Amino acid sequence: MVEVVFSSWRKNVTTTPELNGLPERMNRTVMERVRSMLAHAKLSKTFWVEALMTATYVINKSPSTALDEDISQRVWTGKDVSYRHLRVFGCLAYVHVAKDKRAKLDPKIGSCIFLGYGDNEFGY
Repeated sequence: MVEVVFSSWRKNVTTTPELNGLPERMNRTVMERVRSMLAHAKLSKTFWVEALMTATYVINKSPSTALDEDISQRVWTGKDVSYRHLRVFGCLAYVHVAKDKRAKLDPKIGSCIFLGYGDNEFGY
């Protein structure tokens, strides 16, 4: 019986992020997208979480070489992916103002900035 001891190897792996090549590269890719999205939208760094969530949402709807150019969301859910609802991060968006929140002559819409997609329901 052969016994292999990896204790010193494990210690180096846990303290050396360079050995986690794929996850570190994905972290770098996501953060570069976040930085670009914030700069393009001319938004402050305080919106980094919204940009991060939007970037990962788009990545999950993009083809992946690890999946032979298939889309991870399609592989995970088994459903086809639609791109018709995608919008540019930071673009001008409009929201409907409910009837009970406005007076008779107030506008029915309000303008805002698009910051991402809903998690549990279809919406922005």
